Parts: sequence; structure tokens; C-alpha cells
Amino acid sequence: MGVKVLARQTWGRGPYSSHRKKFSLPQIVALEDHFGTLLATRYPVLSLIIQTCSRIVRRLLPILVVLIAISVYTTRHVVLDPMRLDGKSPDGGATETTTGVGAIEAKSDAGADQIMGASLPGNVVHGEISRGTPFFVEMQRAGVPPLEIQRIVAASKSEFNFKKVKPGQTYSIYSDPTGDLDSLQFTVDAERILKITKIGEDYSTRIDTIPCRVDHYITSGTIHQSIYATLQEIEADPELASYLAAIFQWDIDFFKDIRKDDTFSILYEQKVFEDGQTQLGKVLAAKVFTQGEEHYAFRHRLKNGSHHYYDEKGKSLQKSLLRSPLKFSRVSSSFSYRRLHPVHRTYKPHLGVDYAAPHGTPVRSTGNGTVAAVTRNSSNGKYIKIRHNSRITTYYLHLSRFAKGIRVGKRVSQGQVIGYVGATGIATGPHLDYRIKVGGKFVNPRRIKLPPKSPVPADEMALFERTRDSCLLRFFEAASNDETLIVEKPSPVIQGRMEALF
Repeated sequence: MGVKVLARQTWGRGPYSSHRKKFSLPQIVALEDHFGTLLATRYPVLSLIIQTCSRIVRRLLPILVVLIAISVYTTRHVVLDPMRLDGKSPDGGATETTTGVGAIEAKSDAGADQIMGASLPGNVVHGEISRGTPFFVEMQRAGVPPLEIQRIVAASKSEFNFKKVKPGQTYSIYSDPTGDLDSLQFTVDAERILKITKIGEDYSTRIDTIPCRVDHYITSGTIHQSIYATLQEIEADPELASYLAAIFQWDIDFFKDIRKDDTFSILYEQKVFEDGQTQLGKVLAAKVFTQGEEHYAFRHRLKNGSHHYYDEKGKSLQKSLLRSPLKFSRVSSSFSYRRLHPVHRTYKPHLGVDYAAPHGTPVRSTGNGTVAAVTRNSSNGKYIKIRHNSRITTYYLHLSRFAKGIRVGKRVSQGQVIGYVGATGIATGPHLDYRIKVGGKFVNPRRIKLPPKSPVPADEMALFERTRDSCLLRFFEAASNDETLIVEKPSPVIQGRMEALF
């Protein structure tokens, strides 16, 4: 009855009775409520299905619209003209096209073309990888057919992985006078170019080296806030700070140990390419004066071809950790992400290695470092935490007691006794739970790759000393602070000359 009443109320009478009047808002709401109640009463299952579908549509519709819009935007060039090789970028200039020999020379790519050995094509498209754009999509935008892209990726697999392209990497697509793809050159980095040439239905690939000039510089500075800030102040490359941190990471924590008025000097290479771009090369030598101590690093090439940094006495700067903090022990429980806990009887991660040993067995520090914690809790019992550098920290759990003099802030050396095996905390018997954290993540102490720490071999010491002295001579000749100076390439010096200088 309610439906009929509402219907009668919404129709007028008189000369305009054949026309529907406008519903008022209260009438619309009342009508919706009535039909909703009627549907829910007579057909509850159907009502529930309709309500569920309505919620899903309301939530998914905006997402579907966004996904469709993105799909249309990224493929608009291919949809409009998938075979186009005119170099017109849908982004308004991300690629550039030139035609003929004169245009190629105007693009100043003669040096690269000479290296690549490319034939002079009828058409060339220049571009670069955009942020967040896969190689496949970038090539489609440049007009390369999808089948050719797949063949290029497959042929280049042994030379370069196109899944790992980075924003800013440049490319040039060459086509023959008929418009068919002839070759592609892709800049792997500042020093290398990948050349892909089409031969019939297949592709040949090779990587060529871009020629460059190598200059030698010495940058010196006095630290006021940080090495990074000092390098910026003297207009040097701030990336040198990362180089220093990597070289001295075993001896200096550049976040904790550096003080105001500490000094540094770096002797390094800088590569200058034909297009004027520059790139930092190898750091040949460095010295840092901090907390009253001078640290040296000299790059030396061993007979086996590997390169390492050594101090002025030929000792390696790469300090390794001891494999075990105990001299005599056995592994009672290994590193695992799912181990049945012997006390709780539940599966939990065990992010260390348990070494079973008699109560009171001496525990050694596995490397040089600073004690960061000497404390206890209900789970780990008495434990010690040692920070070895900005990335590596070791933990020693369930100790019975701490060694005399071990306290927060104390420097400890590799092999030094820091505590004694016990069973404090949650433990079934005397053992040591040893853990290593690298870069904020626990790693397996038994599988961690330890860097070599061997000194310069005795039969190579004379060559190392000549290398060291040549670098020291450059430091002496460029003795100045807060500036960058270009110097001659270090070369072996006569021992007598070094003795005269110092």
C-alpha cells in the first residue's frame, strides 16, 4: 500500500496530469528506504549480494580508473604509431632525431660513433632512460617494435642486464635508409658503451671502452663539521667522503671518531672524457689525522692482479674478524630463522651461533672495536656488545661475568678477553651465543665472508715501498689545506731523494 500511496502523491492532476512531477529529496529517500526494506524482507540473500557488490564497486572503481589511465598514458605512443622511428618523444623532447651524416656530426657524437664502428645510418634517435621507466617501454616509445626489443634483450644477456637500467643512461637507435632497425648503442656507464648490431634476424653485441684522459689531483682539508661538508666548502667532489669512509672503515668511524680541526688529504685520479664529462677514478693514497693519530692508506697492486690498501708499514687496512670468540669449543646450535627453542618449546629465529664450552671459559673479542654495551636482561643474561665500525657489531650473550676493565666506551683489540662463558638468562647450560650484525641485519657468523688481512708479501715489499714513497712525495709537494691541486702522476722515486725530503 505504501508504494501506491507514494505513487499517487507524486502524480499531479488537471491539464498536466500526463507529465511526471519532480521528486523531492524526502520522497526519494523514503522510496529508497521502502524498496530496500521490502527487498531485505522478501529476498534477504539477494539483498546481501547487491550490498556486497555495491561496496566492492565503490572501492575498486577509483583504482581501476587510475590503472586504466596509467596504461593509456604509458602506451599512447605505441597505440598511435607503433612503428614510428621519427624520434618524437611523447614526453615533449626526451628523444631527439637527426638524419644524415651532417646531423650526426652536429650532435657531437663522432667520437662515440668512431669507437662503435657504426655505419652511417639514414636515421638516428637519441634519448635517455626516464625515471621509473623499464627498458622495454623506453624502446617502445622510441619506436622499436616489441619483437625486436625482445631479441635485443636476449642477445645482450651475457653483456648487460637490461632489467637493471638506471635513469640517465643514454642510447642511440640507428636505422637504415628504409627505416628498419640497423643498430643500437647503449651507455652502460661513463667508461663503456654497449653496441648491438643487427645481422639478418640476429644481433651481435660487444662492449667498447670510451677513451679518456686521466688527471691526478690532491684534495686536502681541515674538518669543521664533517668531511662531506668540508669537501663542499672547498668545492671538491663530495663523493670523496664515501671513498675515505670505505678505505678506513676498519680503523675510523667517520660518524663517531672525527673531531673538529682534524685534517685529511686524498691523492686520486679523475677521468676526463671527450664530451667533457668527468668521473672519479681510483684513490691512490690518503691520510687522515684524527685524535692525535695519523692514518695512512696506499693502494698497491699485488702480483695476482688484486688491489688492496695498506698502511705505511705494509699492513692491510682490511681487518677481519676471528671465526670464533672461543679458542676451544663446539657448535651446539647454528644460525637459523626457525629453531625449536630448547626452553620455550616453540619455533623462533635464532640469529646467532651457540658455542658449548665449560663454565668460565674465556671469551675473546673477534675484532678491534669499542664496547657499546655491558649489561644484562632476562633473556640474554649478561652480555657485551662491541661496535667494530659503522656497519659491523658483535654480541656475546649468556656470560657468567665480565672481564676486568670492560666498560662502555673502552677500546678492545682482536683476541682480547672480554668475558667468561656462563648460563645466565634463558639457557639450559653453559654456552656462548655469538651474533654479528652487519648494516643493521644479523648474519650467520659461520658464513660471513671475511676480507683478507694479510700484509704485503715479503717479495713485493720493495715495490710497495716505492709506490708508497711516490705518493708521499706528491703529498709533500702539495702541502696545503682546503684546496684541490693538480699534480703529476706518482712514479717510483729514488730512496735518497725521500731521505733528503724528510
